[in-house]
Amino acid sequence: MGSRSHCLSDALGRPLAFILTGGEAADCMAYNALIDLPDRAPDAFLADKGYDADAIRADLAERTIKAVIRANQTAV
Repeated sequence: MGSRSHCLSDALGRPLAFILTGGEAADCMAYNALIDLPDRAPDAFLADKGYDADAIRADLAERTIKAVIRANQTAV
């Protein structure tokens, strides 16, 4: 059993905070903790496809934060 680190960074890529989750936990499980950390809401949320979930995209839209998330691709 391992762990995963999730990082919140500023626009220049400087780390602001880290959250650890269990290695078996889905990446998107860290979203709620990460999105509520900054003093000021970000302009954009840049993440990999592990954060591509309808609930996350809807929450970002409600907060008027641009979602920059690589979408999951399904094989044809």
